[in-house]
Amino acid sequence: MKQLLDIIRSAHSVAIITHMSADGDALGSSFALALALEQTGKKVTVFLEEPVPKMLDFLPGQHTIGENTEEVFELAICIDTSDMQRLGKRASIYTNAARKITIDHHTTNNMKADGLWIDQKAAAAGEMVYYLIKELKVPINREIAICLYTAIVTDTGGFRYSNTGPQTHTIASELLALEIPFADIAKKVFDIVSHSKMSLMKKTLQNLTLYHNGKTAVSWIKHEDIQPVDAQSDDFEGLVNVGRNLEGVEVSLFLREEVPGHYKGSLRANEYVDVARIASLFSGGGHVRAAGFSMNGKLEEIRDKLLSEIEKVL
Repeated sequence: MKQLLDIIRSAHSVAIITHMSADGDALGSSFALALALEQTGKKVTVFLEEPVPKMLDFLPGQHTIGENTEEVFELAICIDTSDMQRLGKRASIYTNAARKITIDHHTTNNMKADGLWIDQKAAAAGEMVYYLIKELKVPINREIAICLYTAIVTDTGGFRYSNTGPQTHTIASELLALEIPFADIAKKVFDIVSHSKMSLMKKTLQNLTLYHNGKTAVSWIKHEDIQPVDAQSDDFEGLVNVGRNLEGVEVSLFLREEVPGHYKGSLRANEYVDVARIASLFSGGGHVRAAGFSMNGKLEEIRDKLLSEIEKVL
């Protein structure tokens, strides 16, 4: 922590970046840290690969979003990202910065940095950013609290996932004391479903197939199914849980054809399978019970490769 603080305090211009298809934890953590660093007088810019999803458009701190990826910063802070490939077109911001920090809670991380903070026991990157802001002696105001709470509540599935720890509830209670609209946040991120996402959910259910005596659920969305409904990136959030929530399922695999022949895969486990290890076999990674990867090829071939590896660990 002292090393991180020294690096941050010595920099004036700071770029904050996170992974592509940024979720609630990635965005909430990034905006929270940006708002905190602004209070210390730093010039802070958050760089995103895609627009902020509709379900997260209430997050404060969006005034810090920038687009000039050619600018060189004294410090680049990468949050919730385990691999350079997940930075997409913004990777040069990280590599060109004079100094680099990576803050992550994934079990698989190969980032290089001057300050590398990996905490696999953290329920969310938002927890780590909370501690960092505390150590920076920056008061957590209502705007920062909204961002941090959103980061934590989304990555813990509303405090339902096994990554939730005592510290998670302790942090949440402090944030709630700042009178944040926690009920509105929960409704926005968990309950409201767009018309395009409802169409994708229907297709996901139609394609759902069980393997390994009902222990593995596989579903998919083809590119031709996505185009007509004008789906946004956040419409795919949680579709992998359609299979995971089915009684008797241990592993759920969801495949999304982003462009013809290129699939983004999501893996979820319920009790004992390490899906991060499986994802790592296909240049992916993540958490023990939640991981992802990308592959080129035919749907059937990708599915069969994953099923073969899943079967080995069931």
